[in-house]
Order: sequence, then C-alpha cells, then structure tokens
Amino acid sequence: MDTPAPVPAEERNSGTLTYALLAIVLVVAAIFALNSTAVPNHWYGLFKAIHVTFAVLWVGGGAMITILAIVAERANDPLHIAQVARQAATVGEKFFAPVGLVTFLMGLAMMFNTNWGWGKFWVVIGLVGYAATFAIGIGLIAPTVKKLQAMIEAKGPTDPDAIALIKRVMLITRVDSALLLLVVLDMVTKPFS
Repeated sequence: MDTPAPVPAEERNSGTLTYALLAIVLVVAAIFALNSTAVPNHWYGLFKAIHVTFAVLWVGGGAMITILAIVAERANDPLHIAQVARQAATVGEKFFAPVGLVTFLMGLAMMFNTNWGWGKFWVVIGLVGYAATFAIGIGLIAPTVKKLQAMIEAKGPTDPDAIALIKRVMLITRVDSALLLLVVLDMVTKPFS
C-alpha cells in the first residue's frame, strides 16, 4: 500500500491563508453589498458586487495574459511563448469561461432588479460584447488551442508551425481582451443613455 507523500507545512499554511482571505473577502463583500444605500435594492447591490468583482477578475486576467504573451514574444523564446500559451489555454477554459458566465448572469440579474429597460445603448452593447467574446472563445480560441496542443505534442513547441499557431492564438486573445475592455468602458460610462 502506497502512502501519499506528506504536504510541506509551508504549502498547507499558504492554502489555509488563501482560503481564509477568500472567506474574509466574501463576508465583507456580502456586508457591503447588502448595506449599500447607493443601489435600488439589496438584491441589486449583491448582484452588482458579484458582477463587478467577476468582471474585474475576467478582464484583469485577460489583460495579464496579454501582457505575459507580449513579454514572451519580445523575448523571442519559443519555449517561453509555448508556456504562456499553455497557461492561457488552461486559464481560459477553467477560469475565464465560468467567470465570464457569472459576470453575464449577474448582469442579467441586475437588469431584472431595475426598471432601466433592455433597449438602452449601453445594455445592448454589453450584451453584444458578451456574445462576441463568447463566440470568439468557443469558435476561435478553444479549437485553435486544441489544434495547438496536438501540434506541440507531435512536433514540439519550437516547430515553426507551432510558433505560428501560438502567435495566432495570442493575437485572437488580444482582440478578445480589447473587446472586453470596450464592454467595461461601455458599462462604466453608459453612453447615449
């Protein structure tokens, strides 16, 4: 019978601290959201707090991946570029997709708790922007990343075809990040309202 290797104390402490900080943030966020006087009602406040927090994680994460990709490309190191591409693929699938969905759902929940109406320019642009980034993720990024992973396994990350595909993925994600930033600007400024 194999016994698992013990987890180092530093790793246990780091995980415990991370979960404790997350719990503190969640409790304080709920208190702030449910006691805000600057929103139409408590539910709206809670939905807005979740919406904005997840939007920050989504857009900020996309911006960070874009910055890391630019740094890797400028270093002209195929292994570093491939590593960033793999990390972006993992984060995109396991983090950005659910975070984007929660952002979208909380936006809908906020709209159901107000009387703003669905025809306002900034609402339409937000919905179209979400649909576009969803389509880019599902229709372009995900299949290209799967093709890239297969190519890297077959030919390695330094193969010219793999490098070209990595750069294509990075370009698509830059366009997606720019689109998300425009949606954020739309949501914050609410133009033509």
